[in-house]
Amino acid sequence: MGTPLLAVALMLNAAQAPSIVEAAATFVPGVSWRPESVLTADFTCRGRKEQAILGVTAREIVIVVFLNGSADKPEVLRYSAEARDPNEVKLTIESLDFDPAGDLGDLPGFRRSRTCKGLNLSDGKVDSAHIYWNHDAQHFDDWSL
Repeated sequence: MGTPLLAVALMLNAAQAPSIVEAAATFVPGVSWRPESVLTADFTCRGRKEQAILGVTAREIVIVVFLNGSADKPEVLRYSAEARDPNEVKLTIESLDFDPAGDLGDLPGFRRSRTCKGLNLSDGKVDSAHIYWNHDAQHFDDWSL
């Protein structure tokens, strides 16, 4: 029974990808956007579905997150293409249901959540950038080991 729902969700995500790609290209031109990387989740804990997409240039790895739909200016995160391999980099959703205090110390503005999601940027070589919404500063932040 879960398989048809998964298929519908994947089709809806694929159907939304072109508009997200076009919106990302409008707000951040000159980036090769990856339609297959579009992710949908509540990244800011506002109870809304938000969308993220990954793109690359020769010098940068770029993530845009649309917080209020694809017509409004997105949050833009930029990472060096020298530190991570832009050909291998992947964007995935990760859980925020953990307490960073033991292993990581204090993460400014981090709030543990079972429903909100973070993003993980990884090339399989360098430690991932673990991206979360900083509730104090009202923008995305990240940590790596």
